[in-house]
Amino acid sequence: MAYWRSYRRLSSQVNAFAAAESSDDENILENDFVLEPHSGQPHNEQPQQNELAESALNCSSSNSSDGFHCGDESFITPVGVSDSDNETDEDVPLLSTSELTLRQELNSWATKNACQHGVLNELLDILRKQGHDLPKDARTLLETPRSVPVMSKCGGEYLYFGIEAGVLKNLSKYSKITDQIASIDLLINVDGLPLFKSSSQQFWPILGQFNNLDVFVIALFYGPSKPSSVDEYLHDFLEELDKLQSNGISYKEQKLPVHLKCFCCDAPARCFLKCIIGHTGYFACERCIIKGMWNGRVVFNSVSNFASRTDVQFDNCQYEDHQKAPTPLIGHGVSCVQQFCLDYMHLVCLGVTKRILFFLRKGPRICKLSSQQITQISSRLVLLKGAMPSEFARQPRSLLEVERWKATEFRQFLLYTGPIVLRGIVSNEVYEHFLSLSVAISILLETNCERRNAYLDYARKLLEFFVRNCQHVYGDTFTVYNVHSLLHLADDVRHFNCSLNEISCFPFENYMQQLKKHVRSGKSPIVQVAKRVAEISSSCPKITSKRNFSKIGTVSENFKDCCFLIEDKFAFVKEKRDDGKMVCTVFSESQVESFYCRPADSKLFKVVSVRRIEERGKRRLVEESELHRKAVCLPINTGYVIFPLHHEVERKF
Repeated sequence: MAYWRSYRRLSSQVNAFAAAESSDDENILENDFVLEPHSGQPHNEQPQQNELAESALNCSSSNSSDGFHCGDESFITPVGVSDSDNETDEDVPLLSTSELTLRQELNSWATKNACQHGVLNELLDILRKQGHDLPKDARTLLETPRSVPVMSKCGGEYLYFGIEAGVLKNLSKYSKITDQIASIDLLINVDGLPLFKSSSQQFWPILGQFNNLDVFVIALFYGPSKPSSVDEYLHDFLEELDKLQSNGISYKEQKLPVHLKCFCCDAPARCFLKCIIGHTGYFACERCIIKGMWNGRVVFNSVSNFASRTDVQFDNCQYEDHQKAPTPLIGHGVSCVQQFCLDYMHLVCLGVTKRILFFLRKGPRICKLSSQQITQISSRLVLLKGAMPSEFARQPRSLLEVERWKATEFRQFLLYTGPIVLRGIVSNEVYEHFLSLSVAISILLETNCERRNAYLDYARKLLEFFVRNCQHVYGDTFTVYNVHSLLHLADDVRHFNCSLNEISCFPFENYMQQLKKHVRSGKSPIVQVAKRVAEISSSCPKITSKRNFSKIGTVSENFKDCCFLIEDKFAFVKEKRDDGKMVCTVFSESQVESFYCRPADSKLFKVVSVRRIEERGKRRLVEESELHRKAVCLPINTGYVIFPLHHEVERKF
């Protein structure tokens, strides 16, 4: 039944736009020929088209078990920081609906809606019976590759896509902004991705990203465990990287230099690539020479300043307690200390923030909250449901479900909801300790370079305060590898001179989930992914009528999407006029109050509380260009609390 419901829904959509464009489409097909992939013959030569459709690929169109899932906007929209400094959909090459043929529009529609080949074949058959000159097989329409050159390597299957191919694809997709790109600064991610609950089979992709554009696949490994040899696994990648760093990439009669900015991975992947001990070892810290101690597990409770690790000593394998073997990265000039950032998604969100909540729920007596306190916090979180702006993919959930929270929910708690729901329930000591982490991470996420650098040293001191007092607040077993590594987080922001948003695993994790959706059966998953990625690359650009996202996010009269920062003022959109201007209620800093005073005045970080919005604010006309940044406005007993939006957009529009 689910199959037929999906079929009828898709059929109605296709028939609707097919009927609307049938007359235009007939004129186009009478005068133009469309070449079939790999055929070199006009599209209207039906006998040869049928032969191609029947012989192409090794999968059966009737059993579309490797039907593709590619409807996520992460393949179309740049993944990056969601404030005024970031590129947006305005930079995407767009076509109007009238500029697309029926075949092109059907290709784009099928790709966006993740149609299975079997369903699409039936739709094509219906449209062909109605007189439309279309391919008989979905694989011809979607330009699915005939074969995929998979090789056996590292104890599994391996496929190399290439760095240059992914870079050129992004440059051509966002051609309007390529003039602004002076160099290709690569971020590289490696991670494991389990595919099936009943099997140990997993992907280990090498992913790339540059200049906050789309993530792309460089290489893909599929096997029962991680690659057996890091040398073989990285060989193709490092060889091409050396070539590109020497010669650059040619694009539109210009030579773009290529630089490796950093590897952005979680701790297990960093250990695998750098050939060092795991994050549970005594000498696990990747930035300083500190030895942990055993207290049920390895903890780092020492507060002394330890010598920093250097690339020279690492390259000479002088850290015998830290390095297990020489890594192939050394021979290719990769800095294994400075060019491996500490990813805050795993370190802070899934690491420290999650650990705080688990200790408050089920930790030692020194910090454990009562069931009544947990219920109060959960009730406050549930009351905030629906108040988060549209840029958030998830609304707050109860602490009773914290085991199922995602990384974005822990980030949401740390930056926005936590300071509200913990206030007045936990002790002042615990609350101020939590705020020190929240404020420090907010500073490190600041996208304004001048403002971030002005408070960078203060953020470092806040993190030092947090780590040094963890033992006193949460007990002797709290300060594990993730907590200790907070001491080195500000060094990455200074070294790379960018926000933590620009060196995080969030875009890579989002893309990996899409890779997983491409796998519809256990038969040759690596081939399925390769074909789906190729189909997405060949699909048409977005339609202009679908674009509804601006640089500062969703602007609406709806209360959750109406709050913005205007330089040193706070504006609430009340009415959007036809001339593009907006009627806003505007508050100056003198009309708002500090939400907290320790560890610092919250007004310094644009976190304020507002009472009686309608009565105290002043009405004025505001241009959309004046809106500097989206803000999160959450209700409290005495009014509202405003937090600047610090993270990248979670939901794609």
